[in-house]
Amino acid sequence: MSIENELARKILDPIHGIIRLTATEIDFINHPLYQRLRNIKQNSFLYKVFPSAVHSRFEHSLGVLHLSYEILQNLHLNAIRYGKKYNDGHVFSGINAIPAHNVQELRLAALMHDIGHGPMSHQFDSFMPNKEQLTALIDDEYHDILKVLTCEKEQVEHEQLSLIFTLVIFNELKKEGKISPEVKVDNIFKVIDKRYGNQSIVTTVNDREVDILPLMTSIISSCPIDADRMDYLLRDSYFSGVKCGIYDYNRLFMSVVPVEEDGKIYLAYKESGIDSIAEFIGARSGLFAQVYFHKTNRAFSSMLNKLCENMLEKHNENLIISDLNDENVLELDKRGIDSLGEFYINCSDDYFLNEKVAEWVEITETEGINKKILDDIINRHPWSKIYEAKHFLKDASITDKGNGKLKENLHAKLTPILERYLEQHQYAIDVVSDNAFKDIDKTEVKLLVKNIDNTYKTKSLDQCGDKLDQYQSIKYFIRVFVDRDIKKSLPSDLISEINEAVMTEIACPD
Repeated sequence: MSIENELARKILDPIHGIIRLTATEIDFINHPLYQRLRNIKQNSFLYKVFPSAVHSRFEHSLGVLHLSYEILQNLHLNAIRYGKKYNDGHVFSGINAIPAHNVQELRLAALMHDIGHGPMSHQFDSFMPNKEQLTALIDDEYHDILKVLTCEKEQVEHEQLSLIFTLVIFNELKKEGKISPEVKVDNIFKVIDKRYGNQSIVTTVNDREVDILPLMTSIISSCPIDADRMDYLLRDSYFSGVKCGIYDYNRLFMSVVPVEEDGKIYLAYKESGIDSIAEFIGARSGLFAQVYFHKTNRAFSSMLNKLCENMLEKHNENLIISDLNDENVLELDKRGIDSLGEFYINCSDDYFLNEKVAEWVEITETEGINKKILDDIINRHPWSKIYEAKHFLKDASITDKGNGKLKENLHAKLTPILERYLEQHQYAIDVVSDNAFKDIDKTEVKLLVKNIDNTYKTKSLDQCGDKLDQYQSIKYFIRVFVDRDIKKSLPSDLISEINEAVMTEIACPD
């Protein structure tokens, strides 16, 4: 980890203090495709509820880079302590011998993991083209990135855009001689999206080859804790002005240990750190319940979802692809990846909502309806919540996914009830859920479980229900929003009818 000598630049952050950076990272940050993240809010509509929540994906990504390296450093220190105390063959003692270029790849992956997010963050995903459409637009050198999508009609995700934009910046800096020849862009890709390539990063550590990819991906993205979650909990809590996302990450750092199995290096937590894991899960759960799922935030999100549905329902061509192919928008010599990059650079949250969506609304068949919804969003005129219910799964295990059909079934049952009194564009059924151990089936994190003789054994996290089930929490927030201009005209018994349908579905799911 001799990259320490390269950390000569710095940025001051309100959450983590001084964040140290390499010259290469500064070059990535200074690229327009990265600078655009300053104009993409971390949480699209949260500022309409918590006025100071205007922080962006830009500083969040810097925070993920910082925490990723902090985790790596603590893995090294904890491995020394663990090895001295137990020397049982579990611990990987070569963290400090991981080549500097691999550490740089990890840091760049952390820095770039969100660069593919469009305006309005996750709500932009519904506008994304599918694999076939984007493949036809961009140059051949980017096609391998889209191969992680198995179906031609499968919608492109922001993760693939992150890889594409990373490659654009990487190629430009490489031409300028600003990238070390040892740093491989394919390795950065694998850490951002482990579906890419051969799913391994084999490197030489202390004169032998090991696969460090499981460790690197777990640092940035894993269940239930990773650098991404660690940063956005503290950052969103701080800028929202609430205290429910606070946890002690120093205690978490003390619990992580690198372990080796079959030539692969994994991130593991000691069993003694379960209380710290539980604290983190509780902080995350509180932030979802009190902040992300706040009724007004969900009202605006539901309105935008309704607007997207209306616009996309009868529009045969993808709106983004249609824009990029419009000769009036971009010159003929700015096709392909250049046009895509320029579209993203130009589209800040405010521009996209006030200009681009307004432009698209004008070409839809339901222009008047869509324009009213858009105006209500822009002018902070949220729809009214006429119904709310919360549903908690009892005795859930860490491998439980919850009721995957609950949302679909509730929509099917509530839609005919609401459409007796309302037009389709006047209401929204909003069902959101939070699972403390979401994606545990994909995680490669381990738990070091203590034996009766004071030794440890390594177990996959998804096999540790006996230790972790008590901390599992799966909850649903079920709401119905209506255009506040017609709320007074609704019959008084409508809410009782909605509640009966919801309670029946919860009690006797299909």
